[in-house]
Amino acid sequence: MIPFADTHVHLLAGLDDGPPTPDIALAMCRMLVAEGARHATALAHQNPDYPANDAARLRAAAAALAVTLVDKKIPLSVYPTGEIMLAPNTLDEWRAGTLMSVGNHKQWLLVEMPHSGFIDALPLAEALKPEGVRLIIAHAERYPELLDDLALTQKWIEAGCLIQVTARALAEPWEPGFEAALKRWAKGGFIHLMGSDGHGIDRRRPVLAGGFGRLAKWLGRSHAEQIAGAWGTAVLQGKPVTVPAPRAGGRRWFSRLFGG
Repeated sequence: MIPFADTHVHLLAGLDDGPPTPDIALAMCRMLVAEGARHATALAHQNPDYPANDAARLRAAAAALAVTLVDKKIPLSVYPTGEIMLAPNTLDEWRAGTLMSVGNHKQWLLVEMPHSGFIDALPLAEALKPEGVRLIIAHAERYPELLDDLALTQKWIEAGCLIQVTARALAEPWEPGFEAALKRWAKGGFIHLMGSDGHGIDRRRPVLAGGFGRLAKWLGRSHAEQIAGAWGTAVLQGKPVTVPAPRAGGRRWFSRLFGG
């Protein structure tokens, strides 16, 4: 069994809406190890709500957490990461050194949509290509503009983006149509990474095993291990990642449900 890699978990105490204290952050790390994870982002939001969260702050906090994990003999490797909210100045902020890449390898940026709604990530993806930087779309299942449009998702993947989904969404889909859309994404090769989006121990717990189980049911254990473990570990460690091209086709899930 390949160990899990949680590519989206908030572990930097007091830096955002994740764990408020170091003790809770450590409890989350222990939970991840119990889930089967050995690699995880030490992540915090980088958006206007947390203006102090520049790359230097996240690096320092992740380094301190890593030291504590070794001291406490918790077998989890953590990687400094920013969850970057897309904005008109994202490219400028990256070039200014403000934004934290995944694992500090300057290869991947983990990005989410702004509070105001969905925007096209393609211009940023294309602008970053010459610099050797690619995008990971955080908790991509949240965005019906992607989940319901295989052609658009395929364009983003062809531009170098990786699609990350939340384990709980896979394990506990809120609606049959949503589950069908996730299954179509999985079987079509549109899912590359899995994260818990863990924020604490009482709410939004860092759980992975249920999502892996659903992927294994849909795709087989070997492919599920690539998504939940191998590809994520490579991304976090700064190693090359090559994913197969997706297979688009079929109608949107809401069209099949409602005859659109």
